[in-house]
Amino acid sequence: MESLLSTYPPGAWAALLATGVLIGLLAGLLGVGGGVVAVPILLEIFEYIGIGEPLAVPLAVGTAQASILIASVTAVGAHWRARTIDLDLVRSWLPALMLGAAIGLVLGPLAPTRVLTTLFAVVAAGLAIKMAAGDRLIIGQRQPDRPFSYIAPAVVGGLAAAVGVGGGTLSTPTLTLFSFSIRRAIGAGALFNLVIAIPATIVFLLIDRHTPGRPFDALGDVALFCVATLSLPALFVAPLAARWSARAPVSLLRRLFCACLAIIAVRMLLR
Repeated sequence: MESLLSTYPPGAWAALLATGVLIGLLAGLLGVGGGVVAVPILLEIFEYIGIGEPLAVPLAVGTAQASILIASVTAVGAHWRARTIDLDLVRSWLPALMLGAAIGLVLGPLAPTRVLTTLFAVVAAGLAIKMAAGDRLIIGQRQPDRPFSYIAPAVVGGLAAAVGVGGGTLSTPTLTLFSFSIRRAIGAGALFNLVIAIPATIVFLLIDRHTPGRPFDALGDVALFCVATLSLPALFVAPLAARWSARAPVSLLRRLFCACLAIIAVRMLLR
């Protein structure tokens, strides 16, 4: 306990717990992983305790992915019970999504951070416009035939894994481009968060194991205390938010998702 207090001040504890509540809301209500709010907060905390940006960035992304993993478990369970997960849709997306995530995990650390965040911000802004337009802006009434149907999930998986956000952040608005209902897209997005977070967390736990300068609770590029503090409130909030999402008006879900994407785009560009 003394080590925790000396490393993480009370303000950091409060910020992590509040962020955990928001992660749970995003995961359950909109199928968004929460990394877009966790990573900036973690970067601020790591900078405050004296960790430089070259070490802080992978540590923040790895910690966020582990938190997404834990929050997604309860969110997926709640969406499964509410029958808002379309298994046919999930099966059609999973192979390309996982391949894209694997590529993102390999290439993400090699790409300049500014390039990745700018690319993600531009994509998020475009999808926010789509969510605002609703059914007036679609590409088609169904997904394209193979092999073109693999492009969207591969891009979503690659960007999500490289930047450290949940797959549902991009998959939900992308699916609505092909006339999928937002409720089906949110349920699938919650599961995609889990699918991407599992291998991402494993990778971040294994890399940089012996690199000095990390906090005492770090295992690889995952700060375990931060994961626990972020995940505890998310575990309770995510199932409640998922149950409400299954009953909420579609128009409200669309507006909330649009606002979420717009905030994400602005935050990424400012970062």
